[in-house]
Amino acid sequence: MNRQGSARATREAAARASARRKPPVDSPVPAPSVLGRVARPSGPSGIRVVLALLTRRDTPNRIFEAAARAHGPVTHIHMAGEHVYLVSDPDLVTEVFLTRAREVMKGRGLQAARPLLGNGLLTSEGEFHLRQRRLAQPGFHRERIESYASTMVSESLQHEGNWADGAQVDMVDEMTSLTFAIVGRTLFGADLTGDARTFGDTLADLMTGFGQLSAIGNERIVRALPKGRRLLARVEDLDHVVQRIIDEHRADAAAGIEHDDLLSWMISSRDDEGSSTYGTAMSDSQLRDEVMTMVLAGHETTAMALSWAWWLLSENPDVAERIHAELTSVLGKAHLRAPNFDDIPRLPLTHAVVAETIRLYPPAWIMGRRTLNDMRIGEWDVPSGSIVLGPPWILHRDPAYWDDATSFVPDRWLNGDGHFDETAPGQPRGAWIPFGFGNRRCIGEQFAWTEAVLVLAALASRWRPELVPGSVVDTTAAVTLRPRHGLPMTLHRRARPSQTSAPAMDER
Repeated sequence: MNRQGSARATREAAARASARRKPPVDSPVPAPSVLGRVARPSGPSGIRVVLALLTRRDTPNRIFEAAARAHGPVTHIHMAGEHVYLVSDPDLVTEVFLTRAREVMKGRGLQAARPLLGNGLLTSEGEFHLRQRRLAQPGFHRERIESYASTMVSESLQHEGNWADGAQVDMVDEMTSLTFAIVGRTLFGADLTGDARTFGDTLADLMTGFGQLSAIGNERIVRALPKGRRLLARVEDLDHVVQRIIDEHRADAAAGIEHDDLLSWMISSRDDEGSSTYGTAMSDSQLRDEVMTMVLAGHETTAMALSWAWWLLSENPDVAERIHAELTSVLGKAHLRAPNFDDIPRLPLTHAVVAETIRLYPPAWIMGRRTLNDMRIGEWDVPSGSIVLGPPWILHRDPAYWDDATSFVPDRWLNGDGHFDETAPGQPRGAWIPFGFGNRRCIGEQFAWTEAVLVLAALASRWRPELVPGSVVDTTAAVTLRPRHGLPMTLHRRARPSQTSAPAMDER
């Protein structure tokens, strides 16, 4: 690239970064509170919480869990200049995050990740958010998910082709690389295999870093800190990958080459509902933000769910053997075939293992909102502009709503007929929220379910990973809930390659 082209690229990158720092024009602003002095619930010291987060002495999920157990269903923490209300009652969470969703906006946690995610679906608000959701929604309809299934399986079998019996791997790295490749193929029609390790490692560092720095509460301070500057520089590394994908799609479209993927749909789509945005398409900046959001939501969350699932199966070999029996009964034993979309209803235990995994280790472990007006939550008056947190990590593990709450019991998700049923445990609505609520519910929920079940089916029918003895397993919670030290596992082959058939792309 010549000097003029390099300067232009630098200016364009700076413009994209500047756009990500600014909220959408229709982002709501909390109204002034009229409550005056209010009584607040008890809670832990905010200074101690911030110090624990910044020094990594403890993790946010453990800190909040201890606070809820000690102080009750509504807990107050005054930290980093914010009044934070931790709500761990399922009915109150349903009221705030679903029934009264129009009275709150996204909280500070995800806003701290705005340099990474920009104004994508996870961070945007109001009409802008609804418009972006309308444009992306068709890419996640059932028929589209069904069309992605064969790619999910073929990528899984291609990935496990590099595994060796007795080899030791970090299952977090393995699942991150695999789900990244699946997202690249299904949503963007791109081969991202070469970028997987760099992208995955960078993304993990960014999410952990922005999660820690969000406790500071002042974006200018974050950007002035050496760590903040380093994180922003790494965002630019990811931008180059994302912009390359967008540029390639635009060039192909100009040449009359069609792609059957989500990004192509978003490039060609026009808003046919919004009053002020009618007939408009996404800009490159908007496309970048949605691609980055889809990469995070589409590969990071599922990768973590699958990683935790492998560990739980290693710790519960009886369940692992039952899953293998279910898989061989459906896929064959002497001549193991690849799973397909139509197999999912016939794999209830495999489905249940995924559900039980994200109950115990929800990748999206906490939801945050900021109140737009004064609000009553339970017996407490909450002033406008306060932060309200709804924690799946706590709600999913509360013994008041779950039998044997902290144990791995996949059978709780099977109904009387032995079929997978999300309502089988009999939990209240707000006690099971792995994908959020209402118009902020994860747009890729069915994509995630399909991917997790099919990847687990494809790999667990062929392999039995076992945790390396002496390994320490703990959580670290930033944007997602990750294994703090990775998951070193030894691979044990169940089926020899000669016994397996190649994935049939047109099996259905």
